[in-house]
Amino acid sequence: MSLINFGSILGFAEEIERQNMTFFAQASVNQACVQDNAMFQSMEKSAKKRVGEVLRIRRENVSEMILETFAELQRDPFIVATEDASTLEPDLVIDRAHDLLARSVEYYEKAATKLKGQADVAMALKNLAKKHKKEQNKLTAYCL
Repeated sequence: MSLINFGSILGFAEEIERQNMTFFAQASVNQACVQDNAMFQSMEKSAKKRVGEVLRIRRENVSEMILETFAELQRDPFIVATEDASTLEPDLVIDRAHDLLARSVEYYEKAATKLKGQADVAMALKNLAKKHKKEQNKLTAYCL
C-alpha cells in the first residue's frame, strides 16, 4: 500500500508509534524480563510522547495535509509483525525491540526525504528518527 500524502505518512507514523508503545508495555510486564522492566517502561513512555508529537505535527500542518501530494512511499517495507511481548523469552523481546526501533528510524528518515518540501515537517521527522536512534543506542548499551 502506498503512502501518497501528508496525512497518510503521518497516520502511519502514529500507527508505528502505537505499535511500539504496545510492544514495550507488554515487555514491561513480562515476568521473564523482570531485570529489563524499567527500561521497557521508559521506552513505552517515550513512544507515548512520540504519538503526541506525531499528532501535533499533523495538527499544526493541516494545510499541507490537504493541499499537497508527495512522491510515493511504500508502507509494506515498514510493517513489522509483533507477538505478545509479555510472553516472549527475554532474548526475543530484545531482538524484537531492536527490530521495531530500526524500522522506526528507517521510516522517519525516508518520510523526511519524501516531505523535504515541507521543511518544518521534514525536520520534525528527522528529530523523531534521532530519538529512535538514541533508544537503539540505549538498548544496545544496556544489553552489553
